[in-house]
Amino acid sequence: MPCLHFDPSRHRASWIAGLLATCLVLDLAAASGLAYIAGFHLVRVALAHLDLVWLEAVFGGLVLSFCGYYFAYCEIYRAEGGPNLSTRQMWAIVAAGFGGFLAHGGPTLDRYALKGAGADDREASVRVAALAGFEHGVLAIIGCAAAVLTFLLGRSAPPLDFRLPWAVLPLPGFLLAFWLAGKYRDRLRDRRGIAGKIGIFLESVYLLRHIFTRPREHLRGVVGMAIFWGAEMFAAWSALAVFGERLNRASFVVGFATGAVFTRRTGPLAGAGVLMLVLPLSLWISGAPLSPSVAGFFLFRLVSVWTPVPCSLLSLPTLRELGAAQLSHSQGKASSRPFEPALVQDPG
Repeated sequence: MPCLHFDPSRHRASWIAGLLATCLVLDLAAASGLAYIAGFHLVRVALAHLDLVWLEAVFGGLVLSFCGYYFAYCEIYRAEGGPNLSTRQMWAIVAAGFGGFLAHGGPTLDRYALKGAGADDREASVRVAALAGFEHGVLAIIGCAAAVLTFLLGRSAPPLDFRLPWAVLPLPGFLLAFWLAGKYRDRLRDRRGIAGKIGIFLESVYLLRHIFTRPREHLRGVVGMAIFWGAEMFAAWSALAVFGERLNRASFVVGFATGAVFTRRTGPLAGAGVLMLVLPLSLWISGAPLSPSVAGFFLFRLVSVWTPVPCSLLSLPTLRELGAAQLSHSQGKASSRPFEPALVQDPG
């Protein structure tokens, strides 16, 4: 049986506390470095302009983003005859992955759950890759719309090298990826090595093509992911508003999309340090002063990583059940079935 790095039995209190402490230290280090660049006195000025009414909006936005993410998750798991997970199991997986620090950089948690539900290695890999592509694909659509809006409004910020790629690249990029997936995925399905990994990637792109081109069938997934990103951005924008900064929303979206090099689920330790370093700089280039950007995004990180911790801990017993089911599936299978959902049958 292949070893999965995600193991809920290891998630003792001291181990989880160590993860959280590491996240906090890395984010503090990045925030301190940026505060030094911005000027500690300017950061103190931003901290003195607290408007705690906006703090409620930060929490509300993150609750809404969790709900949207749940429906998007469900769609990737169920599309084209995917493995069956109960509502309780799905809530546990989303709760464990939403804050990010239990996900170990994305694939391990979801692969663990999918294999526990009976998926073989290939199907699990395809759906994990599709989930990551779904996250960034919907983000690209939102970033594209915001960039076009900044041009229509005649805004000078963010700078052209931020806005122009978002305005022109996502649509042809989607079309090219969907075409390549339809043309070459069958040829690479049973290959090994690098060619096999490319085949898994193309299969995941084709799964996304199926979801995006059948909106009535998969509406809740697309809408759910759009709600997730919209609510995340609103929560982050509100975190800056806590410290008195109300950046133009279209400019904010472009800056946020540019700096979101990965999500909390896909980044190591929920993106600790890296996202705290990159996103305030991206928002600063997009027109926000650096000091409230640092203070606001540090607040956003605290709320978004620490608030889901109780739910993540409550999900561990259910994840252990999935691990036991995964062991049972592995022992009971004489051979694994290939991942060939209905969507790979191209008419004509």
